Amino acid sequence: SLPANSTDFNSRKGFIFASRWIANKGIRILLDAYAQAKIDRKAWPLTLIGDGPLKKEVLRKIEKLGLSSDTKVTGFITDKERNTRISEAKWMVTPPQTNEDLGLTVIEARNVKVPCIITNDGGLPEAAGRHSLVCKPGDAQGLAILLEQAAGMTDSQYRQIAVDSKKELETYLKPLSLYARAYRNALIANGK
Repeated sequence: SLPANSTDFNSRKGFIFASRWIANKGIRILLDAYAQAKIDRKAWPLTLIGDGPLKKEVLRKIEKLGLSSDTKVTGFITDKERNTRISEAKWMVTPPQTNEDLGLTVIEARNVKVPCIITNDGGLPEAAGRHSLVCKPGDAQGLAILLEQAAGMTDSQYRQIAVDSKKELETYLKPLSLYARAYRNALIANGK
């Protein structure tokens, strides 16, 4: 069940991160990159969804880096609110260094035409698609450059990436019924 309600492109703003706040999900790197990026943070605010063991450290870091006025921390929120906030962002930022299996948040973002900025980590490049912006895991400077690249896009460039990312996702995802059919066909082929 993926979020489906896409926010109008003209009503979107900033970057969003949605994950558990643990060591290898990239929240520290993201904050360093956001602080380094040469962007207008008022026009490109950062929303952090989630919570976890790093909460106190993350809140201190936001303060230390002078990002308090441009960073919104939501904590855990309902799925409905989370989906709304994702659709209201221009970019989903998912920068882990955990060897992610898949990356469900990038699929959810793409389903509402929100393209992704990711690290080349595990299954994320496949889940985020070829229209995502990609850097190496743990590379704050590389991530800062991607944030700048995203913020510097024209409206038409951004819209094209967002639309293309969603279209590519439609060919990537397969309905669950496909697997049940394949299993039944395999059983029949083996005489069972």
